[in-house]
Amino acid sequence: MLNRAAVQLGSFVWSFGVIALVLRAVPHPVEPERQVVPGAPHPLAIAVAILRTSDHFTSAGIGYAGITPNEVLAWRVIFNRPDADSIFEDLLNTATVAGQLYALAGLRFSNSGAFPKAASGLQGNLGLVQTIHGCIVGTQTVAEVVREIRQGDWVREFVAGRLIPPKPS
Repeated sequence: MLNRAAVQLGSFVWSFGVIALVLRAVPHPVEPERQVVPGAPHPLAIAVAILRTSDHFTSAGIGYAGITPNEVLAWRVIFNRPDADSIFEDLLNTATVAGQLYALAGLRFSNSGAFPKAASGLQGNLGLVQTIHGCIVGTQTVAEVVREIRQGDWVREFVAGRLIPPKPS
């Protein structure tokens, strides 16, 4: 006579075998071929447009779920390009204040020396910008955000693509 453990093992093996045979018999859908739509905008053009018109400066994760906002995704598209410095420098002249802050964050890694000049230019801006950090929506002066970008607080998150807890002071 078979003991209880052998019966349970046998039924497990039988069930596993049946599932494996059924899964093998099910036809797998073929992925449709991706087609490029003629006249569709290039991802770089979309990224530049997003940053040029941004009305807020956000962290890499916002809301309860920590969703990466479009502005940070756009920043990353530009940041990973070989001509990122020239694109960020152009945004300094053509973007909203929030867009200029994203451009400044991108220039922080530049070797051109454009970051110190741009940072001191924006440091004198006493205007306000809406900021979103995680679940917290607020308003900061442009000078405060520039100081935080100089310290790398926002930029670390943009590069990592996720929220990073602030360093203890």
